[in-house]
Amino acid sequence: MPFDFFRERSLQHIRAVMAFAFLFLAWGNCGSGQSDLPNAGSSPPATDASSPAEVPGKSPDEFRFTVAWVSTGGSYIYVPEKWGELRINLVNNRDEPRDLMCATYFQDQPNLQFGRRVWVPAKSTLRISHPIVIPARDPSQGRALNLQSLVVDATEGGDVLVKSNTGQMLHDGALLVTFSGRNTGLIGTTGTERDVPSAEVTDLVIATRVSQQLSNRYSLLLDQFLPADESELSSLDHIVLMENRITQDLAAMAALRHWLHQGGRLWIMMDQVDPIVLESLFGDDFKGHVVDRVGLTTVRIDKGPTLSNPDGDVGESTDHEEPVEFVRMVTSNIDVTHQVNGWPAAMTKAYGDGRVLITTLGPRGWMTARPPNSRQSEDPAFTSQWIPLASMNDIASDFFAMREPELIAHSAMEPQVREYVGYTIPSWGLIVGTLIGFSLVLVLIALALLRSGRLESLGWIGSLLAIAVSIGLLSIGRSYRDRIPATVASIQVAQAMTGTDDVRTQGIVAVYQSERSDSPIQVTGGGRMMPDMSGLENSNRRMVTTDLGAWHWENLPQPHGLRATPFTRAETVVDRLEARASFDAQGMVGTYSGRLSPGSDALIATRDGRLGVQLNGNGSFTARADDAFSKDQFLGAGLVSDEQDRRRRTLEKILANPKRKDYPDRPQLMFWSDQWKHGFQFGDTMKPQGTTLVAIPLILERPAIGSEFVIPSPLLAYRNQRNPDGSPPSTMWNHARKEWQERSVPATSWLNIQIPRELLPIQGTRLRIEMNVSGPIGRVEVLGLKDREVVSLETRMDPVGALAFEINDASVLSVNSDGGLILGISAGDPKRPELTQTIDKPGDKEAEYPSIKQDQNAKINYWRIESLTVQLWAKTIEPRENN
Repeated sequence: MPFDFFRERSLQHIRAVMAFAFLFLAWGNCGSGQSDLPNAGSSPPATDASSPAEVPGKSPDEFRFTVAWVSTGGSYIYVPEKWGELRINLVNNRDEPRDLMCATYFQDQPNLQFGRRVWVPAKSTLRISHPIVIPARDPSQGRALNLQSLVVDATEGGDVLVKSNTGQMLHDGALLVTFSGRNTGLIGTTGTERDVPSAEVTDLVIATRVSQQLSNRYSLLLDQFLPADESELSSLDHIVLMENRITQDLAAMAALRHWLHQGGRLWIMMDQVDPIVLESLFGDDFKGHVVDRVGLTTVRIDKGPTLSNPDGDVGESTDHEEPVEFVRMVTSNIDVTHQVNGWPAAMTKAYGDGRVLITTLGPRGWMTARPPNSRQSEDPAFTSQWIPLASMNDIASDFFAMREPELIAHSAMEPQVREYVGYTIPSWGLIVGTLIGFSLVLVLIALALLRSGRLESLGWIGSLLAIAVSIGLLSIGRSYRDRIPATVASIQVAQAMTGTDDVRTQGIVAVYQSERSDSPIQVTGGGRMMPDMSGLENSNRRMVTTDLGAWHWENLPQPHGLRATPFTRAETVVDRLEARASFDAQGMVGTYSGRLSPGSDALIATRDGRLGVQLNGNGSFTARADDAFSKDQFLGAGLVSDEQDRRRRTLEKILANPKRKDYPDRPQLMFWSDQWKHGFQFGDTMKPQGTTLVAIPLILERPAIGSEFVIPSPLLAYRNQRNPDGSPPSTMWNHARKEWQERSVPATSWLNIQIPRELLPIQGTRLRIEMNVSGPIGRVEVLGLKDREVVSLETRMDPVGALAFEINDASVLSVNSDGGLILGISAGDPKRPELTQTIDKPGDKEAEYPSIKQDQNAKINYWRIESLTVQLWAKTIEPRENN
């Protein structure tokens, strides 16, 4: 049935809708409610469609349709221009099954519909959901978005509108959108009688949000079936997990994992859940176990040790009349930020673009009651009856932070993906041959006219001939242009999720159609994309979901030309993508596995550098320590092709993104493959083009005890370290920005070189430092610690350009139990300040150095360490008994 008919029917039934408004509210046919909940934590009224009440005058075999946009589950948060989830209840009281399709559209966009096609058995209730894109909304227009739903019966073929038991064919309702960022959701429990989270949990969530200048509103996800697609969680920035039932819902667990990997922040309260939650979420990557659960009446939360503060900070003690539950837990591959009695109380872990917070102390241990007369905001949405402790404030500032920007902007990939679709131009020989032929014919005609005495006719004959040749050349050019086949090109980044069989892909797909095509756009393996619909606003379009991860577009033509669309996709692969590596005397050796054949242009990428990789056909690879890339190098090839140049530009935008200096959080094996399919179908005759960057987290394995090996520089990160005398560290090295600062006076920076924890314990045998310097630095000295005393290892005077230092004294290359190797870099010459401070006035050059500093005519010259890398030769040793 045409979509225009639906709009006409909506106008005809508007009066009937108003007459039955109270009936809808009572029955929940157009369930509406708040998209976020107040601090009381109460959930919106649920719509129970499993036991429908009879309506006087209505036959029980009639059909009932309930749209539960907010009630009974969902994220409750709807954000403009993001995906959301629409929950629908269908009750079929007839004796035969029905094939139905529910379609919903916003009143501001009547030509864009989102629907779900389902089969409803006889005498049954079906509760379903389907994705929907919230339209753009100006805050001045208010939060309410009006939408309408209808049901089409396709049981006997064709589209027939179905009336509900109230006689309605069009169902009006509204949902509320939120314009605020940093939305928080709580995954609670449900059963025969709905439970709500404990007051302690909600009080702590509210208190931490208010402490970060956020509203006290949050969302409860209490439905029996949690969202099964990560796009349905995209409106949430933070999720607090406090129940175990998600472990019984594999689709929901996968959706949560994918949402986390995309940049979400997940808070797992171990006092509320069992360790199986961590095992299900992280798979083989979780390494730890729970020792026991105890109750504490006195709680002191200490700040955990850091590189700059190895001893940590002692916290304040609080007393509790009722014991606070504390889970004593042991884990090896997660950062401990806070401790209680030496046991981890708060831990954090990067996971893809997201971050996980794990707390083992009960909520009451992290907060205290607000004093009666304490000052609060006049806005009730920014008030709380509890105040988080200082330790929880430290945690909350990181957890409730804004999402990290996307790894690579779609706008950055679009110019590159368009390069895969180009026009074929006529060959040089064809064009030149045609012009030479035209010239020869013109000469022959001129000779013939000369003999016949009609040379004056050459003017109009030559003009006609030139026009004919021009038309011919245009026809040739057009025919070559029309030879371009319908093409679908893509550039995508496929990231494997450590310890699981899941892979998350993001990228951009460009579709070229030489002429209009009515081929459907569809997908069967999951993923989200909104095709470029510019110029199609007046055509009726409908996205129809048929199953989990399966949908297609109806009435959406593909116009002539080239259009690019970003997409995201998460999938579970049969052959897990996994890469393992160890070390030898040359560098790294390893293996990788998965469904892909060997790729090309491979490298190992870390936050601190890149290393060239040689992939072998048998699934193994090698990476020599000497093949470390320079700062601006992203490919190992010297002479690059057009395809390699596109790859280089993509890698540069990912690995040199100034907004994502945190990527990658762990070493990644990266290579390019042409075999990875994006899963979106635009027609059967489309020519595929494009490439995929595959990124696999690298699992490091420790060499056998006694083995000697070298650790390449990209795997040796360094941070500022407190000076040996206990004074604060120097700011000469800025770790956050990963750059050395300009200086004009001497400075010394002590560095803590971090060894990968998987290799510990080891003993260093040799160290090589390579650096580049610029400016009048005067002097560079490498310092070490021997028996806790500072010793000079090597000094260079008046260095210029590239420098190399070789340290062979094993006594200063010992690695502590935390994987740190301490070295100092001293730069600048205090005995020659005139190198950086000079005077132009004659006669003042013999002045004392203090007077030079005070002279207003003095010129300051700066020097800088442009780059510094280290390589470490070491051997594995036996673990100490106390470790």
